[in-house]
Amino acid sequence: MLREFWNFIKSFRKRFAVYYLVVLTGSIFGSFPFLGVKLCALGVFIMSSIFFFPIAVSHFALAIKQFILHRSRIKAPIPLEIANMAGKAGVSIEELGIVKANNAYVLGKSLVLGTELLDKLDRNEVLAVVAHELGHIKRRHLLIRTVSLILFWVIFMLSWSRFSSPIFFSETVTQIILAAIWNIAGFAFLLVVLIPINWLVELDADKFAAKLVGKEHIKSALLKLVDADKLEEPSETHPSVAERVNRIDKLELRRGGGFVCLMRRILGLS
Repeated sequence: MLREFWNFIKSFRKRFAVYYLVVLTGSIFGSFPFLGVKLCALGVFIMSSIFFFPIAVSHFALAIKQFILHRSRIKAPIPLEIANMAGKAGVSIEELGIVKANNAYVLGKSLVLGTELLDKLDRNEVLAVVAHELGHIKRRHLLIRTVSLILFWVIFMLSWSRFSSPIFFSETVTQIILAAIWNIAGFAFLLVVLIPINWLVELDADKFAAKLVGKEHIKSALLKLVDADKLEEPSETHPSVAERVNRIDKLELRRGGGFVCLMRRILGLS
């Protein structure tokens, strides 16, 4: 049973359905004035929240694991090839870190590469992954994500500002119920609405890497870093590798448009 539950949590589409159900029933509970509707919505919300809780815990556990992993990184000298590529891209890298992982990321002006990633990829593919990470810095993706998070949180707070309920048992119990619904639904809402933002910035970083090192290298790197049975599986932070490779194939490698470029113009980053 636990194995089946874990497989459920691992499926993005099932997680997305849970997020949607939590937000929808929470909204119905807060919007409809009829007690019968509220009770039905509350019941469905509680059942869906039972599935949502371990999913949320897994997100926090992953974040804590990433934090611990980053703290354990080994600092290494920046290779000349990476320094030259960063200079060509107009990006400043002050530190290179090595961790035991199968991914790469940037934090501030620190570039971190996983040992498993380095073992799987050849030189050109490693440079393609580095170019992708440089794209996150160059295109200010962290700022775009942060602004989007704040914007959607404000929208959530304003739209739920009239959230109300009849008294259940006592005023204290009612406040506990409302606080639980607010926090659970709020987290689920943010996870859902940030998915397209996360996907778009990842695709934008892929495009940046393709311009810098060539489409074939970033494509082959992506395909090597994921198991064959997971090519079609997206996540909250990344579109599926199959989708990313398909988008890279279609790139014309010119200055693009779309949501990310619009956000960059709004923020004065273009």
